[in-house]
Order: sequence, then C-alpha cells, then structure tokens
Amino acid sequence: MEQLDYAGHAYPVQGLGPGQRLVIWVRGCRRQCTDCMTPELWLPGTPAPVAAIAAELQPLLGAADGLTISGGEPFEQASALCELLDLLRHERSLEILAYSGYLIEELAQGDPSSRALLSRLDLLIDGPFIEAMPNTLQWRGSDNQRVHLLSARAQRYAGELQTPMTEPRPLQVQMLPAGRCRLIGIPRRGDLAALARQGILRSSDV
Repeated sequence: MEQLDYAGHAYPVQGLGPGQRLVIWVRGCRRQCTDCMTPELWLPGTPAPVAAIAAELQPLLGAADGLTISGGEPFEQASALCELLDLLRHERSLEILAYSGYLIEELAQGDPSSRALLSRLDLLIDGPFIEAMPNTLQWRGSDNQRVHLLSARAQRYAGELQTPMTEPRPLQVQMLPAGRCRLIGIPRRGDLAALARQGILRSSDV
C-alpha cells in the first residue's frame, strides 16, 4: 500500500474547478514558483496510508461535483495518487481535476507514474504560476496556465475555457492546527497583502 504526503482537504469549494468540489492538497514541490500561495507545502511532511485517506474522503464525495488535487506538486507523488484515485473510483464515478506547475507536454514525456496519473484525469490545469501575469480567467492562478479537457466527460466544459473569473471571488478561510489557517481560492493580485494588513491572514498563513 502506497503512502501519500497529504496536507488535508476542504469541502465544498468553489473556484478551483467546475461546481462545488472536494479539494485535497499534497506536500512537496521542487518547482517552487515565485510568490506561490502555498510555499508551506513545498517541503515534505509525514505521509499517510492511501487507504486511510480514501476512507476519509469517500463520505464527502457523494454530494461533490468533482475532486480537485492541488499542492504542492501532485505529479511528484503520481504513483500514490493513482492508487488513491483508483480506490475512490471503485466506489463511484468521479470527475478529477489536478493542478500542475509542469506543462502537459513535460508530463506526457515523463516517467510511467506521471503518464499513469495523467491518464486518470478528466481535467488538467498546467503551467507555472507567474505572479506578473494577470489572473482574469476562471480556475487559473495566472492567465498563462491552460485548461486541458482529457476525457469525454470533460468536453462539456469546452465552451468555458475563456470564461472570466467570478467576481467577487469565492475565497474561503479554513482553520488549521496550531492557530494557522489556509486561504482557499484564487485571490486577485493584491488581495493577500490586503488581508494581511487587515489582520485576517498573517504572511505565514499563505
């Protein structure tokens, strides 16, 4: 049984893919984009058994419109995520979206586990986060990122790939252990600094 370096989940979440989604975060990222929203997930933590994570997530999936995988960099734990997705899909049909700082062309030419994870996705949002780029398009941290529709099920979103970001943006704050919190969603440029000035978030929380 694989182990996954898993950093928790949130449900329901809007803005990180279509509809009301269950979002999970994984730790570990060698890409480390400048001004990343989640630098605390760059370093590894303590992995957990994939079966235990699947058991935690299954009860939430019945009402969710899909599962979104964020991080960290999901493709750095591709093998464990493949096992997790297979367990979750054994119980139900499930639309899966993943974010990656790598381009789909890199992933398609990567190791077998990366290609296997890619084959299990319905949607991929690829490319590095670039803080200097605008973020006006839905589901993307910066407008250089691309939405790839990888399955027949995902083709229903073909007309939405250039849809503007919803305003006001659906942002959530999730409380974490040790008095920390997680900002969920895609803020406008400058929103993080404004929230920190208002005392809603500390710089170490994002």
